[in-house]
Amino acid sequence: MELARPAIFVIFFPGAILGSENLITNSYSLSSTIDSGSTNLGSVCGRPRASGRIVLGQDAQPGQWPWQVSVRENGEHVCGGSLIAEDWVLTAAHCFSQDQPLSAYTVLLGTISSYPEPSEPSELRTVAQFLKHPSYSANEHSSGDIALVQMASSISFGDYILPVCLPKPGDPLLPDTQCWVTGWGHIATNQPLPPPFALKELQVPLIDAQTCNAYYQENSVSSMEPVIFEDMLCAGFEEGKKDACNGDSGGPLVCDINSVWIQAGVVSWGSDCALSKRPGVYTNVSVYTSWIENTMWNSALEVKSFSPSLAGTSVSDLFLASLASCFLFLGP
Repeated sequence: MELARPAIFVIFFPGAILGSENLITNSYSLSSTIDSGSTNLGSVCGRPRASGRIVLGQDAQPGQWPWQVSVRENGEHVCGGSLIAEDWVLTAAHCFSQDQPLSAYTVLLGTISSYPEPSEPSELRTVAQFLKHPSYSANEHSSGDIALVQMASSISFGDYILPVCLPKPGDPLLPDTQCWVTGWGHIATNQPLPPPFALKELQVPLIDAQTCNAYYQENSVSSMEPVIFEDMLCAGFEEGKKDACNGDSGGPLVCDINSVWIQAGVVSWGSDCALSKRPGVYTNVSVYTSWIENTMWNSALEVKSFSPSLAGTSVSDLFLASLASCFLFLGP
């Protein structure tokens, strides 16, 4: 097995057309949102404004996946991520090196190219903080491979920049649910994405944990030890051939639920790219929804405690204004 890498995923071959077959139609709902006063996140998340998707593993269109971001280290793309609020990005914990200062990281938004031309629309933000889940370790295939990135300044939503919706805590999706993974990763093993560095997309079915674990235990030295943990989900094909690859770690796996895109997974790890019985492994976002909520809440409270300009603002007001603009509550 390989260690989780600072980038994982994307080999694209002809696949099925876009659709929402085999989705659990009642697993997610949008019945409850908090309005920040400026943006009702529940009314914009998971609803791209672009139409006419390109399928079969081709390049994505501008605005097709408007939550996709590039996490950059010293100006170079290292990981994907997803916009979940005006100043928050969700990504993988292994995308960040302890050897690098916070100033080394930036977030690129609003573009389908990981290296856009100066004339192309895009937004670049510095990073105020990144917060790894406390259960994450650098050990091979660790649980908790998820992180929050707070940008130093908020982003304005528009045709090319919109957040993705998050799932309710603990909500499952059925095996064979058709979802989509996107990223700027390698197009084959040791073959980087060529210019113009256009965002790629691939439709993949979810695989149940028991089957996925059996795949990874096959021909494994430690075949008795579980490989797929409770906070992981798998997506891909038994025969391989279609997968993600180096460069896609941290990026979103999204599923169309009742015409709204929900982020089911974060690209976490794999064994090379597109190998038989070695599907992509993702961090299950629904396991960490509460952690995401609490982390944003605590961050808002810290701002309240240390910002003199907020001295007249109550904690409850700050929570509703700040957290609500950052997080979508899904479900009744």
